[in-house]
Amino acid sequence: MKSLAGKTAFITGGTSGIGFGMASVFASAGMNIVITDIRQDALDRAGNELREITENVMTVNVDSTDASALNDAAQELSRRFGPLHVLCNNAGVPGGGKVLETPIEGWRNTHEVNFWGPLNGVNVFLPGMLEHGEEAHIVNTASFSGIHGHGHQSGYGTSKFAIVGLSEFLRNDLVGTSVGVSVLCPHVVDTPIIDALKERVSKDVQSIIEEMAVPAETVGYQVMQAMLSNEFYIFCDGTHTREMLINRCNDMIDAMNRQFPE
Repeated sequence: MKSLAGKTAFITGGTSGIGFGMASVFASAGMNIVITDIRQDALDRAGNELREITENVMTVNVDSTDASALNDAAQELSRRFGPLHVLCNNAGVPGGGKVLETPIEGWRNTHEVNFWGPLNGVNVFLPGMLEHGEEAHIVNTASFSGIHGHGHQSGYGTSKFAIVGLSEFLRNDLVGTSVGVSVLCPHVVDTPIIDALKERVSKDVQSIIEEMAVPAETVGYQVMQAMLSNEFYIFCDGTHTREMLINRCNDMIDAMNRQFPE
């Protein structure tokens, strides 16, 4: 995309954390902003804050796991702002724990929200984005836990791996169209999810998390830059994350070299 001014963004889970960071940055760039949440009080607060930047803000109380509700939101968006240009499938829930210690309902909940929610968003909005033919972009919020299987994150981590895969295949599908795709893979961002995590870990781990944490608005700016340059992977963190990714890739190459030596 060459410019965002005057275009419309739909951001699920847009009232706090990364979602609100994206909404704030996009609003400052002159976009029309539509944010969703299932908490009306959060929608009211976030909507009021965004209207300090622009009056072109719409809030919608919708559950992204409900495709029919998303369809209704799409119609409301169209009546207010016209065609959609940026879809941010961002709403998500945590769900850690070891595989055998994670209840079935925990698996279902994380995958329903973190995977099926974004898939619903794609199915509801992508046909219209293709039809209007203007430059458009889809951003799916995954996680570095969808790139590197570290710790004990069971339902959450596997749902984010699924989002990375969905995004890669969607990118393949959309080659030659006016719609670009990015997958956001943050490691540690200053969000309510991270605040909850810090309450469950030791003081030493808390210190590491605080040192790595990136402000949500910084992530929003990185997402905007990725859309403007049509960058697929969006990483938000520095040295520690880079080392983990290098080690993962080296492990794969080393395994291939052992099985198929030159």
